[in-house]
Formats: sequence, C-alpha cells, structure tokens
Amino acid sequence: MKQILILITFVFLFSCNNNNNVETTRLEKKIDSLKAELQKNKTPQPEVKIEEKVTQEYNNESFNSFFYSFMTDSVFQRNRIKFPLKYHTTDIETMKDTLIIIRKNEWKHNPFYFNTASERTQIYDNFEMKFQPSNERILHWYGIEAGGNSKYYFTGFDGKWFLTKEWDSGI
Repeated sequence: MKQILILITFVFLFSCNNNNNVETTRLEKKIDSLKAELQKNKTPQPEVKIEEKVTQEYNNESFNSFFYSFMTDSVFQRNRIKFPLKYHTTDIETMKDTLIIIRKNEWKHNPFYFNTASERTQIYDNFEMKFQPSNERILHWYGIEAGGNSKYYFTGFDGKWFLTKEWDSGI
C-alpha cells in the first residue's frame, strides 16, 4: 500500500511539473514571437540631436561665510569692495535718480542691518533676481516698519566675492 501511495504521489508531482514546463515553454514562445513582431514592425526613428546645456561652475567662496565677515569686520569689508563704488539713489519725493561715486577713503563700515529685526532680506543668485547659478549675488533688503529698499550687488572675482554696486530707492 505504501508503494502505491508513493507511486501515485510521484506521478502526480511529475505531471504537475510537466504542466508547468509546458506552460513556461508556451509563454516563452509567445514572448519570442512578440519580440520578433516588434522588431519586424519597428519603424526607424529619426536621429534626434540633443543640445547640451552648458552649465558653468563658479568656484567662489561660500557667499554666506563671506557675507558674515563682510557685515562684522570693517577691514574685511573695505578690502572686498571694488572702488570707486557706484551708489545709485532715488529721491522719494521727486523720484529722481542720482549716481554717487564713493572712493575708498570715503567708505564707512556698513553692518547691513546686523542688529535690527524689522526688515526682510533676500539673496538672489544673479543680477536678474532669479534663482539660478551665476557669478553674481544681490542682497535685497527692504524695511517693514521704517521703509527702505536697498540692493547690494556682489560679483565673484578669482574665487572671492566683492561688492560692486549699491542701489537705494528709499521707498
């Protein structure tokens, strides 16, 4: 009796394994025929030229580290300004723009509102005030309570940041 049970189990397992093999072979044949059909119906694709976007990298020092030293160290600040500095200002009442040239001996340390809290500051990655990599930065300061609207233009030279222009609308 044991032998008959073993024989029935063996036949059953063999038949299941055989069905699996048959099913696997049938699926493999179907896959191969679909691949062949795809290759046969494949239309040649036109050659597409992809323009490479040139991304220039700027190896300047960290702007945040630079700017902290620029705010807090008067000697560092004076050495990191491209003099003569162009200072543009707009009169609030007349809306007249004035250009003032500041020479190195006329410069007074600017703490850039380091100790005030009633302003908003935004740093942009270029002079167009968009967030994209460049060799330029704008520090845009605008006052909330006392008013004011100032922009400080920084440019990278030989890996270092320098203040190159200042604009103040006073509005």
